[in-house]
Amino acid sequence: MEIRKGPYGQFVINKIEDIDSVNSYTREIIVENIPGHMLPLYIIPAVSSYEASYDCSDYISLQTYPCSVLNTNRIRKALGDLFFSFADLPDFLLAPSSLCLDPKFMFIDEDLSEIRVCFDPRIISPSDLCIGSIKKAGLRELLNSQCMEGILQPDEIDGLLYAAEQNDEDLFRKESQKIMVPLSEPEKTSELLELPEFKMIILASILSLIFTLIKIPAAALIFVATEVFFAVKIRNSFINRPSIIVSESTDDTKRQMLFGKEDGKMRGIEALVLTSTDPATGQEDKKAIYTDKAAIGSDRFLCDVFYPDKGISPIHVQVKKVDRVYYVSDLSSDNSTYLNNIRLLPGREYEIKSDQTLMCGKREFKIEIL
Repeated sequence: MEIRKGPYGQFVINKIEDIDSVNSYTREIIVENIPGHMLPLYIIPAVSSYEASYDCSDYISLQTYPCSVLNTNRIRKALGDLFFSFADLPDFLLAPSSLCLDPKFMFIDEDLSEIRVCFDPRIISPSDLCIGSIKKAGLRELLNSQCMEGILQPDEIDGLLYAAEQNDEDLFRKESQKIMVPLSEPEKTSELLELPEFKMIILASILSLIFTLIKIPAAALIFVATEVFFAVKIRNSFINRPSIIVSESTDDTKRQMLFGKEDGKMRGIEALVLTSTDPATGQEDKKAIYTDKAAIGSDRFLCDVFYPDKGISPIHVQVKKVDRVYYVSDLSSDNSTYLNNIRLLPGREYEIKSDQTLMCGKREFKIEIL
């Protein structure tokens, strides 16, 4: 696909080698703008093939739009409307997999009220007539693209991806509606304006001005002195403000375990700590389990401890604590769990101790019990 500009406007061009591959029904329904949010489509003969031409003359590419001037809540509303319309596509016998969700070929109007996309009119598989097929259109890449930074929240991205994974149209609609809700702006209050001393300075300034105007200098000087007194008091309160000290409390211990800080022996909480090496970055990854039962796996929605690792099953193992003793059981789909190089039998619980190694798929964890 390419963007072509000419004397009659701006168009996205997609070459079609075989005109018989075009679904006439799809073409007609897009031309009539029945599903909405689709760019006007024309099929025109080219030199040795055909071209699907999408008219984007009055729109600006999401990829090239200056993000600094984006109104976050307005574009959230436009995105929510767009995603909501995707859930209706199968009802029109249009496959979400035929969408083009590349930000370069997605366009927004100058009012930030509408986003339009390209839709491939070629014949598709009937199995793609479901919201789950939107994954093929590049949904994940779009949601994690640079142009979405600051617009979508991480939980909103996860919600849309989960709905697509589960092929749940109703859930996809609900997650789309969440995006339409404006983000609340944090209240900005001046700490200085809240001080009673500052209010006294304002009052003293007004009174000193009044007494100066009515030519009572003695009273005016008294209130000027009052201003100076409270100004010095405010200055000293800011200078002598105590610094915040973070103690080695239980919360700080938990923070150390979760984020890998090791400033001494961790105390104050019973936990099982799993230490592994992230295969993508090569960095040490440390996570703690401090509940009586926890699932470990690659499904962020089903597991308490999540690892985005293809070699790990959605729910790979379960860790359980009974009377301060930890046990692990294999729940993997391929029985690929080892404790100290011994394969675990499915459904059986094994006691685990410090300094043992737990292997889930190809990822090795060093165990430490606190």
